[in-house]
Amino acid sequence: MKRALLLLAMLGVVFTACRRIPMYESTSGVYMRLKLDLEQEQQFGELVDFQTHPELLEKVNGKMPEMVRVCFYDAVSHELVAEDFLPPEGGFVNVAPGDYDVIIYSLGTSVTQVEGTGTRAGAYAFTSRTGTKLKVSGSPADAGDEDPEAEDGQPVIYEPDHLYVGRIADASIPVHSEGESSAVVLESELKRFTESWSLEVLAVEGAQYIAGVNAYLIGQAAGHYLWDRRSTNHPASLVCPLLVDVSKGQLWTVFNTFGKFPQAESDVVVYILVTTTAGARCSFIFDVTEQWLNPDNMAHRIVIDKLLEIPDDSYSGSGFEPVVSDWDGEEIEVIVE
Repeated sequence: MKRALLLLAMLGVVFTACRRIPMYESTSGVYMRLKLDLEQEQQFGELVDFQTHPELLEKVNGKMPEMVRVCFYDAVSHELVAEDFLPPEGGFVNVAPGDYDVIIYSLGTSVTQVEGTGTRAGAYAFTSRTGTKLKVSGSPADAGDEDPEAEDGQPVIYEPDHLYVGRIADASIPVHSEGESSAVVLESELKRFTESWSLEVLAVEGAQYIAGVNAYLIGQAAGHYLWDRRSTNHPASLVCPLLVDVSKGQLWTVFNTFGKFPQAESDVVVYILVTTTAGARCSFIFDVTEQWLNPDNMAHRIVIDKLLEIPDDSYSGSGFEPVVSDWDGEEIEVIVE
């Protein structure tokens, strides 16, 4: 008797382990055919040395996600009513007949986060804040009275990694009769939700005195909503380290961003903060709005051709006066003339 019960229990385990996963079956009659656009069309400048720094090439190229999330929103209320998870090439999904708007986005990003998916208009992508703020004044980038957050400074955010997003409007799914062989096919192309740019500083005097250097991109979008790509309400600053080529006297990097903050009066400013080998700090500020908005700048290159003079170890000054509190972290005053 005990042996018979043991055999039955083992059979139960086998049957349970062999259970089919419905999202890959055709029982629902709805097939998602997805295509990921992984092509990187832009050509980076000569300073960008991907052979020496392959990790940067991986950053701007992005990676193939292992899974995507498919969100179905009621066409009238725009509330989330169903979801499924698929491989990036697509598959069958379980969703009731009805009319939907659909958002598909990739999973597995390291830095980029997605929240607010309970409604179609609320789903947005963003990255975390670093705890530093840049207080910008003397430029249209300082929103002043128009932006209540401007007085507290722009939060500095981590640069995003690539998210891939697709959208389908007015998808109609009819009643699927049992035994019906044909399936409704929904197609979508998932495109990059972020941009890749290069920053190149062509002439640096005293590059051997640089112990570390960061670039802050002021006037960036803090995130985007998935459905219509509109920006979140307030600008942010993006931080990324610069690579130093001492032999050539040059600085460069590549970075990902959600793009420029869309308000017309918002400038794009590069704030370069250098820590010297003597432990001193010096800073350089450049308005690059014209380069950013140039429609012929298809390569997404920001080129600074003005000379940066780095002081030697006898210099003990500071390029900024940070203000630190237990709540807000570091605040950097940036005056754009």
